[in-house]
Formats: sequence, structure tokens, C-alpha cells
Amino acid sequence: MKIKQTLAALLLACCTALAPFSASAAPITELALVVDASGSIDSDEWSLQMNGYANAINNVVPTDGSVGISVIRFATTATVVRGMTTISDATARTDLANFFVGLSKTDDGFQTCISCGIFKAEGTFSGSAQRSIIDVSTDGFSNEGVNPAGSAAITGTSAWAVENGKADVLNVIGIGPSASTNFAYGPGSFSLLANGFDDFQDTLEEKLRREIVVPEPATLGLLGLGLLGIAGIRRKSA
Repeated sequence: MKIKQTLAALLLACCTALAPFSASAAPITELALVVDASGSIDSDEWSLQMNGYANAINNVVPTDGSVGISVIRFATTATVVRGMTTISDATARTDLANFFVGLSKTDDGFQTCISCGIFKAEGTFSGSAQRSIIDVSTDGFSNEGVNPAGSAAITGTSAWAVENGKADVLNVIGIGPSASTNFAYGPGSFSLLANGFDDFQDTLEEKLRREIVVPEPATLGLLGLGLLGIAGIRRKSA
């Protein structure tokens, strides 16, 4: 009896793990990509950054509906330039990549308000994903708004977003030696540093691969079939 109960529990777990891959299921992971558009970034660097996002999305992000992505652009202030969108097929992924290629650089000043970007990102999550991640990229440090490494009691900090908002974790990718990455926050949070905009894409791809954890459907399917086979053999030998 205990073996049968164990097999039933494992089969249920397998089916539950496979469920997020259906077209109607909520994403496993939602990423709010918070992009630095401050005055320290010139037009060539902005183009490298946007093409880096476009290529990394095409190379890393799956098209099975397990990932949702929003985009927030910040400088002196911040704007949600693309709401949370589930990447449910190749067309949706290509559309997002093309969006980055066509995204213009903001002209709202030279300041860097990272906390503005965090505040806007927190509001883009649907609340239905298993994991919600704020993903900040910057080539500098915060000189507008509040210190993003401040306490959870201060609106706009990474601790505020994780402890009082919808985000599970905030990760950081720095670009160049002047970038501050000391405000990553939450269980398993991390930061990465690209040497410059020429290296940004490779570092971003590494970052996205660590953030997007998707079970392999084929592996889960084989597990389910194996469990069914064990159950069948046991019935025959009973």
C-alpha cells in the first residue's frame, strides 16, 4: 500500500511540474528588465546595450510560455515601456527582441534614479508567476532618488521591493568599472559585472540562464512513463 501511495504521489508531482507548459498556464518566471538610459550612456553604447538584450532574448528565453518579461527604462525618472508579456511562442520572442532594437534612449536628464526603476518594476508583476525577478542593468551608480541598497522601510529600495512588494529577488548586472552592483537583494540574489558594453551580451546571457529555471518537459515525461511502467510491473507480479 505504501509503495502505491508513493507512486501516486510521484505521478502527481510529475503532472504538476508539466502543467506550467500548457498554453493557458501562468509563467513560471516573470522578469522585470530595468534598463539604464542615463546620460552617461552614449548612442553607440545604447545601441550595443539594446542589441545585447535583443540577441540574449533570442538565444536564451524559451517560447513555451514559462517566462514573462516587462521592460522599464530609467534615467532621472523611470517609465514602463513594455508591460508584462508572456513569451508563449517564437513570434512573441521575436517581437520582444525587435522591441529592444527599436527602443529609443530617454532624454529626461543625466541623472541615474535606480530606485525609480525598481519602483516601476514592482508594479509590472501579475502576481500569478511562481518567481518574480527584478533585473537591473546599469553602467553607474544611483545619484537621484533614494539609495537602492537602503532599508526595506524606504520605498524604491531593493529590500522594499522584495520584502514589501511582489518581487522574490532583485539581481544586478553592472557594465564597466564604475557600475555599482551592491543592491542585489533576496534569497539567492546575485550580481554580475561586464567589462564594458562590448561584453554586455555575453554577461546578460549568463545572467538570464541563471534566472530562468525551466524543467525539461522531455525529462519529466520520461519520469512519468517510468513510474507508470514500475506500477504496471508491480501489478503483474502481485
